[in-house]
Amino acid sequence: MGNAKKEQPGSPSPKPQKQQGATVIDMASMRCKADGCNKKSTRADFCEEHFEWFKMGLITREGKRAADFEKKFQQYMNQQKKAA
Repeated sequence: MGNAKKEQPGSPSPKPQKQQGATVIDMASMRCKADGCNKKSTRADFCEEHFEWFKMGLITREGKRAADFEKKFQQYMNQQKKAA
């Protein structure tokens, strides 16, 4: 019975206190997924230009060029000329 210690006011509690950890964000995940692009991503992990390419089917979700990129790119450029 003499071995038990009494807690004194102001002494640290024996329970470990929980600490709030900082969230670490990988800066590479904030960049455009398209090959060779280092711009900041704005929508769907692409910059504005490459998001348009993604919508047109020029690049995949992973940022790689589509198998028929050349054909689709020509169609995309023709469409851009008509719009301007």
